[in-house]
Amino acid sequence: MTDRILIIDKDQSSNEHLRGLLHPRYDVYVAPTLKEARDLLGRHEVSLVLGDFEFFKDCDPHFPFEIPLIQPNARLALISRSDTEHYLPFLIEWHCYHVFPKLPFYNLKEVFVFIENILDPLKSYGLSRYLAPDAECRNLRITSRMDKNRSVDDAVNFFASCEYEVHELYDVRLIMEEGINNAIFHAFVDDKGNSKYMSENFQSLDPEDEVRLEFGADATTVGFCITDNRGCLKPEKIVRTMSRQYNREGLYDESGRGLYLARLLSANMIFNIEKGKRTQLINLFYEKRLNIPKSFSINYIP
Repeated sequence: MTDRILIIDKDQSSNEHLRGLLHPRYDVYVAPTLKEARDLLGRHEVSLVLGDFEFFKDCDPHFPFEIPLIQPNARLALISRSDTEHYLPFLIEWHCYHVFPKLPFYNLKEVFVFIENILDPLKSYGLSRYLAPDAECRNLRITSRMDKNRSVDDAVNFFASCEYEVHELYDVRLIMEEGINNAIFHAFVDDKGNSKYMSENFQSLDPEDEVRLEFGADATTVGFCITDNRGCLKPEKIVRTMSRQYNREGLYDESGRGLYLARLLSANMIFNIEKGKRTQLINLFYEKRLNIPKSFSINYIP
């Protein structure tokens, strides 16, 4: 059965461009008004509602609450011309964790990956998902402090072989170490909910705990992926901590600073969470650091 997508946006040129890209693979409906959107939702079962953030915010910020009442199985994602700090405060309220930048011309592959990840979150896992089929990738298991240091050095050297300059390698190392530290020191807790490992005395992981680092590249993209086997991170926490950093509410607050820097310094960043099983953070770096807006994606499997 073909998935149906409803695009809600008064911008007709954007609608038609998106519809043209998606139509060969999906049944696509377009609603330039909320009245037409309600009518289509009442008459057709849809898998995904793709709505313009500014349109919802300005016309009826309560409309996203109506969608699950009309269609409980429909997922919600946004498109937006706004910078990240403007839409973050709405994501928790609307139970929406996917935002695609609204562009004059969309990249076909990026649009399909974004949509497919929402419709089937299991597809979102693994660095190879975001690279070409012939990409070179390495996957390392981190079990100790020594493993961590060696793995980061290997990954940074790999980035250097992809012609990254010294200042760029510094950014990569910073993001990577922050991500691995988050996995080791925050993902694993004891029976009382306290962190099992402390940075000042950490030597090795217990056998049941796992952190993996994957890194690789194709002709245009270099990236790395950090995965733990606990899956305890919640989408709401990601949004709240990042929102504090983006809006300078947490200027002297270390909580979320690493995630904020990772998103700021990389070309794209994807969160994948399978509750109770695994948490994964993917950072991508595009050739020549193209200055294009970034999507926001938390793929969550409860």
